[in-house]
This record gives sequence, structure tokens and C-alpha cells, in this order.
Amino acid sequence: MKVMNIIVIALLMTSTLTANAEEGPIPELERYFPDEIGMRWTYEGTIDEKVQKIATYTNVSTVKGTTRKDGVEVKIFTESNQANQGPAEHYFSRNDDSVVYHGGEPTTPFESKLVPYLVMQFPLRVGQSFTQVEKSAVPYGQDLDGDGIEELAAVMAKVTVEGFEAVSVPAGRFEKALKLTGLMKIKLTLSKNNELFELVDETTSWFARDIGMVKGIETIKFPAVDTIPATSTVIKEALSALPEKNTVRQ
Repeated sequence: MKVMNIIVIALLMTSTLTANAEEGPIPELERYFPDEIGMRWTYEGTIDEKVQKIATYTNVSTVKGTTRKDGVEVKIFTESNQANQGPAEHYFSRNDDSVVYHGGEPTTPFESKLVPYLVMQFPLRVGQSFTQVEKSAVPYGQDLDGDGIEELAAVMAKVTVEGFEAVSVPAGRFEKALKLTGLMKIKLTLSKNNELFELVDETTSWFARDIGMVKGIETIKFPAVDTIPATSTVIKEALSALPEKNTVRQ
């Protein structure tokens, strides 16, 4: 189910995108997001800042078990080295029509204001989009302009089902991977002068049936604010081996 939340780019080249031949909902869409307790995925990752590679890393994602958050049972997903930032834990609930994110550890004051929010909805068609979160006047948790007041943000995030395409990664070649793109825009209003800035987070992810995410790319663009320079960071992850515990059904 590794979402959103992502080896060298030559290993990640993909073929031409092909749309689902049927106009109806994608059959058994939930099988692209397996979450059986004990499943374990290993990803090789890179982090680039503008044109310079600044890190390579390995991240292991595991479905650890269950707990309760926001009054519902959730699955616990652990990561050994999320985006090369060390261990992390995430919580997802799932029912017949959706997957919902309930936050994680470590977290930020800003994220705590957004959860829970929609990660995936069932059913979906190729070309269809859905809104994950849309909120305004959210405390950002930082004072970017140095006036002693934390900034407020308006947040909009959506996911689009692009279709299916073949993807090659170190774990193998997946002929009909489901391609999803995500777009999050965070519009910040500086309390000092009401000036607006926009942070953009774009994701492209490929999911294989009964395997989960096999490839992910995230691009984060943060504008220049006062003395803080603009930054652009690209995080890529590619599955390096098939899950150690698979749920493939014949």
C-alpha cells in the first residue's frame, strides 16, 4: 500500500502509457494495494536537489500489525529509512470503498491538522480524479517571515488515475502497472504582509497487482521566502526485490 506518501533513472524508464480498454471501473482495484500483515518491501532510493544527487539509500517497508486511530482499526506500516530520514510509522484504515491515512510518527504540527484524509477510493476509472484533502486557514507550524506569528496555509491535494504501462525496476518488469499521479498545492500567506507563496508536491507512482508500489517519484518545490532560498528536491524509489511475503492469488 506504500503510497504517497516513492537506482538510477536509466533503470526506471517506462513504456508508452496505455489506457484501460474498458470504460467501466478498473476491476479488482484493491489488489494493487495489498496490506497483509507481515508483507515486506525493499526499495532503493535516491534524493536529488536540483541537478545534484545528494543521497542514495535503502528503505524497507513492512506491515507490522494493527492498532486503533480516530476510533477505527488501522494497519501499521513501518519504514526503516523514509526518504533517508530514518525510521517512520504510518497508519491506514481500509474498507470496501476507500483507504484513509491516519497520520504517522514522526509527524509535524501541520500534518496533524490534515489527518485523517483519503488516500485511495474504490472504484475508479482510468482518467478519473478524486480529492484527498482540501482545507483553508491551516496553521503551518512555522514562522517563515520572522514576525513571531506562524503562517496559515490553504491545502489542496488530488490523485488522478493515468492508466497502465510497463515498468522496469530492479525487482523485475511489470507489464501492466497502474499509474497514479498526485498533486498537492500548499498556498502560504505571510502574516507580515499577506504575500502569497505556493509549495508544490507532485508524485507519480506505479503499482503492480498483488505486489503494491514498484516505483515512485516525488518532486517538492518550495519557493523563496524572505531570506529562505527556493529549493527543488526529487525523491525516487524503486522496488529492489519482490515482497518477502506475497499475496498473489491465481
